Amino acid sequence: MSSHGTEQLTLFTDLHLKQDILSEVYSHLGLRNEPNKDFLAMSPTRTLKNKIYSFTYVPDYMDTVMAHTDKQTQKRYPSVYGYAIDLKNCNEVDDYMRTHLNKRRKSIARSVRRLEQSFETSYKMYLGDMDVDQYHFLMGRLKSMITQRFKQKGHESDNLAVWDKVLSTSLGLIRAKKASLFVIYVKDEPIVISFNYNYGPVLFSYISSYDINYGKFSPGQVEIYKQLEWCLANGYNQFDMGWGGMGYKQWWSNKRYRFYHHILYPKHSLKGLFYALWKGNKSKILAYLISKGVNTYFNELKSKLKKNHDTGNKPVDYQFEERALSSFENLEKISLNQIKPPMSKEIVNDFLFLTQEHSNDVSLYYDRTNDDYFLAGKKKAQIVLFHNSTK
Repeated sequence: MSSHGTEQLTLFTDLHLKQDILSEVYSHLGLRNEPNKDFLAMSPTRTLKNKIYSFTYVPDYMDTVMAHTDKQTQKRYPSVYGYAIDLKNCNEVDDYMRTHLNKRRKSIARSVRRLEQSFETSYKMYLGDMDVDQYHFLMGRLKSMITQRFKQKGHESDNLAVWDKVLSTSLGLIRAKKASLFVIYVKDEPIVISFNYNYGPVLFSYISSYDINYGKFSPGQVEIYKQLEWCLANGYNQFDMGWGGMGYKQWWSNKRYRFYHHILYPKHSLKGLFYALWKGNKSKILAYLISKGVNTYFNELKSKLKKNHDTGNKPVDYQFEERALSSFENLEKISLNQIKPPMSKEIVNDFLFLTQEHSNDVSLYYDRTNDDYFLAGKKKAQIVLFHNSTK
């Protein structure tokens, strides 16, 4: 029996990058509802190589046509579910929210309004020409955000395992308009970053995160809302949030689809058959366990165990209490750019969210006599009371 090499790739993230491999087995890669759109830019390879091909995360709404049906066998195994927002019948984001998110519509709109009310915000989609230094700055910030966010959650991100590959390949894709970076800025500071793959009318959100100091403003929800606005303004009819059964994906989406694991191998190859049975059924079993929440249970368990052993990173416990505005005349004023523990940017941002003040109108004061901190805006002033601080 001849030996077979193996090609393995993740279709929905490697589609633009591994065209040479895909063209060895497929004559067409497109969307089922748009048969004239072909993502395969290369012509199919005429001579078929003696290989096994393993393609994970193939969405069921993607059409794949084999180029060598007489020489290859293909097996398809069901994998995890994906979640998407179909915008075909919407002219505005609010149309979608009224139809599918009526119970959450007000809270999402409030998050957008509160963020814009408290900060000088701007929204930027990088698609096409992009400066290399800006790219590395934003990707560095995205990695830092992911690290801090998952440290807060108590477990590690799967995205960081493939980070070097994403970083080394994505600038070219952005410049070719095959990928994009969506950024929410507060002044010149990025507080939300989403890296997307662009597939015709589909915007696939692959990696996104936010600055945890802005957590009170629900920045992840603001990001989705604003990306949907961009999609509708630029001819995109689907915002795909990919795999993962996180709650926000389930209630944002109006379309659940199935990913499949495609395995292609030379006809009559026992090695290929055994490989397909092993890998394919492994994908099927893992998907079943994920559907039953087993991965969520283990992540929660690991998070609890880590928090029990990690005594040095307990969150600061604090609360606000009202104070009269006229009582700050003799206190030391501290620049919001020079905050030191136990005060933090997160505490200042929580104050902004609760009081609906603008960041330009808020000042921080310190009372050396009583070792107390005060935040004061145009409308309200409050003392910050720490409960478990070592200040």
